[in-house]
Amino acid sequence: MIAMSTGSHDLAPNYEYWQRHGEEWADEYDARKTRTPLYHLQELMLAIYMAESAPVTVLEFGCGVGRHLRYLSQLSGVDAYGYDQSATMVDQCRRWIPEDWLREHVTVGAPLASLPYPDGHFDIVFTAEVLVHVRPQDVAGVLSELHRVARWQLLHLEPSPGYPVQGAIHAGSWSHDLPAIYRQLGHRCETLPGGYTAHSPYRVVKDASRSPYTWPPVLLSLCRRMERDLAQGFGESEREARTAVQAEREASAALAASHDAVRRADEARQEVEARLRATEAAAAEQSREAQAMIDDLHERLQRIQARQRSFLDTLQERLSRDRHGN
Repeated sequence: MIAMSTGSHDLAPNYEYWQRHGEEWADEYDARKTRTPLYHLQELMLAIYMAESAPVTVLEFGCGVGRHLRYLSQLSGVDAYGYDQSATMVDQCRRWIPEDWLREHVTVGAPLASLPYPDGHFDIVFTAEVLVHVRPQDVAGVLSELHRVARWQLLHLEPSPGYPVQGAIHAGSWSHDLPAIYRQLGHRCETLPGGYTAHSPYRVVKDASRSPYTWPPVLLSLCRRMERDLAQGFGESEREARTAVQAEREASAALAASHDAVRRADEARQEVEARLRATEAAAAEQSREAQAMIDDLHERLQRIQARQRSFLDTLQERLSRDRHGN
């Protein structure tokens, strides 16, 4: 068996990510299942596989939020257990599982530590898109430890050969050649036909005296058809949604432009009214000034006329005195 690090120090970023962000993934899985068929197909394939393999004890390495343990634990003849390195993910199991069941069936440990189980303790040990998050230099050690605790077989649903893996996501993701790595460990790993595109089933049979279950070709064909049709339907729905969103954006833009035009017209009206009021005020002021000038001129004219009358009266009086004096 290849020695495994305890992971007690210098935790790699890809393992640390899941410890720090695990609580986000219960809701994230639920959201993804509304738009990505592979999560449903993955669960369907695993449920059928384990039910057809019963009675069986099962260990899910990397059980996370308990997405698979939840339904596997309800299958007759399936005694399901889980191991994960992220306490924040395992804590999300409390949404659906009793505390005593969680305590008895799920273990949290270091990402690369030796598993706390005896040799050959479980009939089936499986992973579902978990090894993709194990560093290349660590994956052989992980597989060796999983092989140790398995009695009958190991099953992996991991990225299909050639399927693109985003290496930078979740602080590190990798696609592994599992048959080649198992071959280096001295074990034979077969690649089984899959029921959806992203993942292939990889299987190692330790005890050939008990025939393993294999999905019927017709079931896998139906699963692939389901994935294709749902993906097409989701694609059409997304296009319709994008079209609706674009139409809404255009309508909102048109409405905003209309509101802007109304606002500008209202501002222009207010400016015209303000100018009109200013013109009226100026005209009224000019009218008052003109009237004041007229009143002043009239008053001056009256004074001049009064002085003229006074002068005439005085002159007439003098003339009259002069006539009488002669």
